[in-house]
Amino acid sequence: MAITKRPGVYYTETTEYELQGNGGKIPVFIGKTGNSATTGYAVDGTQILRFANYGEACRTIANGGIGTDPDTNPLLAVLKEFFEEAEPKAAEDIGIPYVYVIDVGAGTSKTAWLTALTTAKTKREAIVEVYYGAENISDNGYTLTDFLAAAAASIATESANLNLRTGFATKVDATDAQLIALNPSTGGILKSRIGLIEPDKFGKHVAMLCCTPYYIEPGFLTYRTVEPGEFKERTDAEILALQNAGIIFGADEVVSDLVVCRINLGVSTAFAANPRPADALFHARFNADHLLREVFKAVFTQVKANETASYIVKAQTKVDAIVDDEVEAERMIPYNSENGNGTKLTLIETNSDPYDMELIGQIQPINCTIAINVKIQIKNPAMKAASA
Repeated sequence: MAITKRPGVYYTETTEYELQGNGGKIPVFIGKTGNSATTGYAVDGTQILRFANYGEACRTIANGGIGTDPDTNPLLAVLKEFFEEAEPKAAEDIGIPYVYVIDVGAGTSKTAWLTALTTAKTKREAIVEVYYGAENISDNGYTLTDFLAAAAASIATESANLNLRTGFATKVDATDAQLIALNPSTGGILKSRIGLIEPDKFGKHVAMLCCTPYYIEPGFLTYRTVEPGEFKERTDAEILALQNAGIIFGADEVVSDLVVCRINLGVSTAFAANPRPADALFHARFNADHLLREVFKAVFTQVKANETASYIVKAQTKVDAIVDDEVEAERMIPYNSENGNGTKLTLIETNSDPYDMELIGQIQPINCTIAINVKIQIKNPAMKAASA
């Protein structure tokens, strides 16, 4: 029998049921800067840079940066917003140790953008991709939607090799209506690993997504550097239209006299699909991916090892411990044998290939509360009996 796989652990995912539901996520930014290639500096998507802070990025190309003027350099402006919002303000805040950047110059070359997608995958610790300026691609009517379909396909291909990541994009200067038009329920982007974000404060939104723990809805924590009144004012109907179209945006949430600045809801573009898939919320996607990464690490130790009689028992014990830890931390739903709901992963030997093992089962992250319905009844005040 021919062996068609390299040694490794391979992953295939399905989401057939509705999901009820540490550290910072390192991003790779791919974007338009307006820069031109120079000796030792490429803008064709082949070169990847690393910056620990905005000061490192905001330097001349000769000094290792991508430029010095955020008013004329679109990607630099996004990085400025990102690092401002990602900086920890309290001891418990999550920070981002560094980011990667791929410069695609004027942003018009389809080849440069697609090459950048491949280059981005070389940094396996980076689990978020950020695309800025892809609507400038000028190759024969190639659209932003076309690019995001390519980005989603690239991410899906890498997922099979355990490189689980998500991608976020915007359309610069787009109105709400234009954003909604990018992701209709039929023929839209509609991918659970792709997020579409409003252009205003795009870098800050990305920072919030990267700095929110995997087990928390991205719209739960408040922005560190955004004050009430800075987000675009929208009616309830406009907010609902954006949300249901799978658009991420910021909002002032008002309860009595308290105003907090948050992401409205961490929706992926798949949130607009009908039927809506199980992992349409990034809260579920991030949570599931974290569990999978931990499980992959546990079973990877068997690759190229002898298949002893006790291996599966030992490996299953490791997998069960990882699942139990997440259940105990109230991040995963425990498995219920009576109704088949919950989280359960089982390692088995496959009958189709003597060199393969399979990890089968299901993952069900804990739900997050989106709305609280209040139903009360107000009665007439009690009347005291008149004294004699």
